[in-house]
Amino acid sequence: MLIDLTGQRAIVTGASTGIGRATAVALAGAGADVAIHYGSSQKEAEETAAAVEARGRRAVLVQGDFRDPTDAGKAVDAAVHGLGAPVDILVNNAGSLIARSPIEEMDAELWKEVIDLNLSAVFFATKAALPHFGRNARIVNVSSVAARHGGGPGAVAYATAKGGVMTMTRGLAKELAPRNIRVNAIAPGVIETPFHDRFSTPEMLETFRKGIPLGRLGTPEECAGAVLYLVSPLASYVTGQTIDINGGQWFA
Repeated sequence: MLIDLTGQRAIVTGASTGIGRATAVALAGAGADVAIHYGSSQKEAEETAAAVEARGRRAVLVQGDFRDPTDAGKAVDAAVHGLGAPVDILVNNAGSLIARSPIEEMDAELWKEVIDLNLSAVFFATKAALPHFGRNARIVNVSSVAARHGGGPGAVAYATAKGGVMTMTRGLAKELAPRNIRVNAIAPGVIETPFHDRFSTPEMLETFRKGIPLGRLGTPEECAGAVLYLVSPLASYVTGQTIDINGGQWFA
């Protein structure tokens, strides 16, 4: 069964590289027009836009800092202006570990920065997008396996924020159900993205790999496939759930 999102409009935050880029491209491949949000990586975002347009869909570039509610509102308004309304799909992907730090060495500024970027940004983006949603809209939030097992070295703040994303997903699913808006999340494991190029050494990645039953790291496209399922009619009775994509690294 092919997933057909023809004529739908999607906003993907943090879409310049990695899971965000793969998701934007997958949505375009299914027929959606996509607003591609980026923070500072304009060149990479333009490459994502080119990949979307190569699939025959419209791409709108949107810059903004979703840690700030005013900036989030402006970015969403720009996306809606570029794509039109209503918005059918919001993928809250923007986030980063920022830095690995043991809790005893972490200052309040770093803690706040991690929480704001990975958790508050999801709230601000969702709140800004809600007035533009049509009935049957879908939200997919990007959490992490760190929320399940507490995170790798120096990642307590990141794991905490991503755990909050899972909880927010469940709360939003209940609150928005009367509007027939479905809210779900994915929790990627160790995925081959610029995230790990920046925050994990080759030795750390090899240690992670050895703990994964499938014996390899995941790809952004494998995460995008789960997003595509969640926003499709195939998942029409699925809400409040988190899909784990980790090669068996963690499971209940």
